[in-house]
Amino acid sequence: MNIQMIIDYLKEKHWRTNDIVYVGSYMLIASIFTTPVLGIPIGLAAFLYFNDKENLDAYKREYNRHNK
Repeated sequence: MNIQMIIDYLKEKHWRTNDIVYVGSYMLIASIFTTPVLGIPIGLAAFLYFNDKENLDAYKREYNRHNK
Protein backbone atom coordinates (compact mmCIF):
# COMPACT_ATOMS: atom_id res chain seq x y z
CA MET A 1 0.00 0.00 0.00
CA ASN A 2 1.49 3.34 -1.00
CA ILE A 3 0.71 6.93 -0.10
CA GLN A 4 -0.74 7.75 -3.54
CA MET A 5 -3.28 4.94 -3.25
CA ILE A 6 -4.37 6.17 0.19
CA ILE A 7 -4.73 9.74 -1.12
CA ASP A 8 -6.82 8.51 -4.06
CA TYR A 9 -8.97 6.48 -1.68
CA LEU A 10 -9.60 9.48 0.57
CA LYS A 11 -10.52 11.65 -2.44
CA GLU A 12 -13.02 9.11 -3.78
CA LYS A 13 -14.54 8.15 -0.43
CA HIS A 14 -18.15 9.09 0.12
CA TRP A 15 -17.85 10.84 3.49
CA ARG A 16 -20.70 10.57 5.98
CA THR A 17 -21.12 12.80 8.99
CA ASN A 18 -20.06 10.16 11.49
CA ASP A 19 -16.89 9.46 9.43
CA ILE A 20 -15.90 13.10 9.79
CA VAL A 21 -16.65 13.02 13.52
CA TYR A 22 -14.50 9.90 13.96
CA VAL A 23 -11.61 11.39 11.97
CA GLY A 24 -11.79 14.60 14.00
CA SER A 25 -11.91 12.66 17.26
CA TYR A 26 -8.93 10.50 16.35
CA MET A 27 -6.96 13.57 15.28
CA LEU A 28 -7.83 15.40 18.49
CA ILE A 29 -6.83 12.47 20.68
CA ALA A 30 -3.60 11.91 18.75
CA SER A 31 -2.79 15.63 18.95
CA ILE A 32 -3.20 15.58 22.72
CA PHE A 33 -0.54 12.88 23.06
CA THR A 34 1.74 14.20 20.29
CA THR A 35 2.11 17.51 18.50
CA PRO A 36 -0.61 18.59 16.04
CA VAL A 37 1.83 18.12 13.17
CA LEU A 38 2.04 14.42 14.02
CA GLY A 39 -1.49 14.12 15.41
CA ILE A 40 -3.24 14.77 12.11
CA PRO A 41 -1.63 11.95 10.10
CA ILE A 42 -1.69 9.60 13.10
CA GLY A 43 -5.41 10.32 13.62
CA LEU A 44 -6.15 9.73 9.95
CA ALA A 45 -4.18 6.47 10.01
CA ALA A 46 -6.08 5.38 13.12
CA PHE A 47 -9.40 6.08 11.38
CA LEU A 48 -8.36 4.06 8.33
CA TYR A 49 -7.15 1.18 10.51
CA PHE A 50 -10.00 1.00 13.03
CA ASN A 51 -13.04 2.19 11.09
CA ASP A 52 -12.39 1.77 7.39
CA LYS A 53 -10.07 -1.23 7.14
CA GLU A 54 -12.33 -3.49 5.07
CA ASN A 55 -13.27 -0.71 2.64
CA LEU A 56 -9.61 0.21 2.20
CA ASP A 57 -8.71 -3.43 1.53
CA ALA A 58 -11.43 -3.68 -1.14
CA TYR A 59 -10.24 -0.42 -2.70
CA LYS A 60 -6.65 -1.72 -2.70
CA ARG A 61 -7.69 -4.82 -4.66
CA GLU A 62 -9.56 -2.68 -7.23
CA TYR A 63 -6.70 -0.17 -7.43
CA ASN A 64 -4.15 -2.90 -8.09
CA ARG A 65 -6.40 -4.58 -10.66
CA HIS A 66 -6.87 -1.36 -12.65
CA ASN A 67 -3.23 -0.26 -12.48
CA LYS A 68 -1.65 -3.50 -13.72
